[in-house]
Amino acid sequence: MTTLEWCKVKLACFLLFAATFLVLIPTCSAQLDPKPEDATAAVLHEFEKHNIVIFGEIHGNMQEYEWLRALIATPEFADRVDDIVMEFGNSLYQKSVDRYTAGEDVPIEQVEKAWRNTVGAIGPPSPVSGWIYQAVRETNLKRRGKHQMRVLCGDPYIDWDNVKTREDIAPYLGHRDEWYTRVVEDEVLAKNRRALLIMGWGHFLRGQGHPYIEPQLQQAGAKTYLVVFGTNAVGGYNDLDHRFDSWPKPVIVSLADNWVGELPAMPVVSGGEGGPHMVIIGHGPGSGSNASQTPPAPLKLKDAADALLYVGPRDNLTQVPMTRAELDGTPYGKEVQRRLTIEGFPSGLGAGSEKDKAPQFPRPQTSSGGAPPPPLPPPPKNMDAPLPPRPPSQ
Repeated sequence: MTTLEWCKVKLACFLLFAATFLVLIPTCSAQLDPKPEDATAAVLHEFEKHNIVIFGEIHGNMQEYEWLRALIATPEFADRVDDIVMEFGNSLYQKSVDRYTAGEDVPIEQVEKAWRNTVGAIGPPSPVSGWIYQAVRETNLKRRGKHQMRVLCGDPYIDWDNVKTREDIAPYLGHRDEWYTRVVEDEVLAKNRRALLIMGWGHFLRGQGHPYIEPQLQQAGAKTYLVVFGTNAVGGYNDLDHRFDSWPKPVIVSLADNWVGELPAMPVVSGGEGGPHMVIIGHGPGSGSNASQTPPAPLKLKDAADALLYVGPRDNLTQVPMTRAELDGTPYGKEVQRRLTIEGFPSGLGAGSEKDKAPQFPRPQTSSGGAPPPPLPPPPKNMDAPLPPRPPSQ
């Protein structure tokens, strides 16, 4: 073999090795173990690099809101974070919320209107939202003379006293994400402040549909970091991944270059496919009946968010509902029933729970005879109508 031929053989071997190596890199990186971090320490670290940390939550979960309450009470958090922007916060009551969180003597009956009177809630909301307002107030009271935090109400300023028909609700319902974004732009970014955003994960999840809030904030100059709530459910309801079992709790895990990021996003964030929290996110134009019959590839967690909050195995998670005792015969209970009737929902949604705790993700139940549940009412036709002028804050 000549020297030239020998060089050609060596070059061919090298190219084959290089090609094999490049193919194996994604596979190897996908199998890397994640590095779970204490959830509070992880958030504090991200606020060193980002002015907006977004938390896509699951509504009503006791464990995640206990962690949020502890996070707010952490001195390092209170030192560097200015605002907490709440989905369950009606902007009509921002004045009362500001007074309450500043430590003033405000009747709780007035303040709780902020999280009880939102337009996005179907039926009575979980009491856990009120824990955030209370935690900010208690932390601010302990920090007299130091940096104070503010709770910003991110839901449109609907006044339910003036709502008589579904059409009265539609403009507020149709502009929830736009209004939330405007609150962050005007009250956080324009004032060079830092904020923790708390809203259901369906409003933030990347990669499916057309999420509005995060891209708009990025265009306005925000440096964002997205954390989503998740469990160890990785497929159907019975498909649990026991690699989560050894993790301490609560933790936040980066989704880059590890096996967690390769998991399908929807089961993890919704408690398992077919579970009660499973939602379908639209795929934008072409997703209707004329769309291609080829289903899209499952969205991976790494493409849906930057990190995952894990507070425990799915079957250990607890939901905190409003109870029947809190609603029966009360003015608010009657008001919830009135709203449900106007919106066209079954009245049973507002009855409340017999107990103050329930499984977050109960096993899916099929109705007798296999009949599907009643369909949800269609959205009002005037959803695109502009928001009415904002009234004075109460």
